[in-house]
Amino acid sequence: MQGPKLNFREIFKSAVVLVLVIAVLQYFGGIMVETPGQVDITGLATIAVVFLILSAVIAIVTVNTSLPAPDWATRTDK
Repeated sequence: MQGPKLNFREIFKSAVVLVLVIAVLQYFGGIMVETPGQVDITGLATIAVVFLILSAVIAIVTVNTSLPAPDWATRTDK
Protein backbone atom coordinates (compact mmCIF):
# COMPACT_ATOMS: atom_id res chain seq x y z
CA MET A 1 0.00 0.00 0.00
CA GLN A 2 1.38 3.35 -1.04
CA GLY A 3 1.05 6.51 0.97
CA PRO A 4 0.11 9.71 -0.86
CA LYS A 5 2.22 12.85 -0.74
CA LEU A 6 -0.49 15.09 0.62
CA ASN A 7 -0.36 18.82 0.13
CA PHE A 8 -1.44 19.75 3.64
CA ARG A 9 -1.51 23.48 2.89
CA GLU A 10 -4.07 22.99 0.09
CA ILE A 11 -6.22 20.62 2.14
CA PHE A 12 -6.16 23.02 5.10
CA LYS A 13 -7.08 25.97 2.87
CA SER A 14 -9.98 23.99 1.44
CA ALA A 15 -11.18 23.15 4.95
CA VAL A 16 -10.97 26.80 6.02
CA VAL A 17 -12.96 27.94 2.97
CA LEU A 18 -15.59 25.25 3.59
CA VAL A 19 -15.98 26.21 7.26
CA LEU A 20 -16.12 29.94 6.48
CA VAL A 21 -18.81 29.45 3.83
CA ILE A 22 -20.91 27.33 6.18
CA ALA A 23 -20.40 29.86 9.01
CA VAL A 24 -21.61 32.70 6.77
CA LEU A 25 -24.63 30.63 5.70
CA GLN A 26 -25.40 29.87 9.34
CA TYR A 27 -25.08 33.47 10.47
CA PHE A 28 -27.00 35.15 7.66
CA GLY A 29 -29.31 32.41 6.45
CA GLY A 30 -29.95 30.25 9.48
CA ILE A 31 -28.65 27.14 7.72
CA MET A 32 -28.20 24.24 10.19
CA VAL A 33 -29.11 26.45 13.18
CA GLU A 34 -32.47 27.36 14.68
CA THR A 35 -32.40 31.09 13.94
CA PRO A 36 -30.24 33.39 11.81
CA GLY A 37 -27.50 35.21 13.71
CA GLN A 38 -26.14 32.07 15.34
CA VAL A 39 -23.01 30.09 14.53
CA ASP A 40 -22.58 26.52 15.72
CA ILE A 41 -18.87 26.34 16.59
CA THR A 42 -19.02 22.66 17.56
CA GLY A 43 -20.73 21.77 14.31
CA LEU A 44 -18.20 23.76 12.29
CA ALA A 45 -15.28 22.07 14.06
CA THR A 46 -16.85 18.67 13.42
CA ILE A 47 -17.31 19.48 9.73
CA ALA A 48 -13.67 20.60 9.47
CA VAL A 49 -12.33 17.43 11.10
CA VAL A 50 -14.54 15.16 9.00
CA PHE A 51 -13.49 17.04 5.85
CA LEU A 52 -9.79 16.63 6.67
CA ILE A 53 -10.19 12.92 7.43
CA LEU A 54 -12.23 12.24 4.29
CA SER A 55 -9.73 14.16 2.17
CA ALA A 56 -6.91 11.96 3.46
CA VAL A 57 -8.96 8.79 2.90
CA ILE A 58 -9.80 9.84 -0.67
CA ALA A 59 -6.12 10.51 -1.34
CA ILE A 60 -5.09 7.11 0.03
CA VAL A 61 -7.76 5.29 -1.99
CA THR A 62 -6.94 7.07 -5.25
CA VAL A 63 -3.20 6.46 -4.91
CA ASN A 64 -3.74 2.73 -4.38
CA THR A 65 -6.37 2.17 -7.09
CA SER A 66 -6.82 3.05 -10.73
CA LEU A 67 -9.23 5.87 -9.88
CA PRO A 68 -8.14 9.32 -11.05
CA ALA A 69 -6.46 11.21 -8.22
CA PRO A 70 -7.12 14.88 -7.52
CA ASP A 71 -4.14 17.24 -7.90
CA TRP A 72 -3.91 17.86 -4.16
CA ALA A 73 -3.63 14.12 -3.52
CA THR A 74 -0.61 13.51 -5.74
CA ARG A 75 0.97 16.96 -6.14
CA THR A 76 0.91 16.55 -9.92
CA ASP A 77 -0.23 20.12 -10.49
CA LYS A 78 3.33 21.48 -10.28
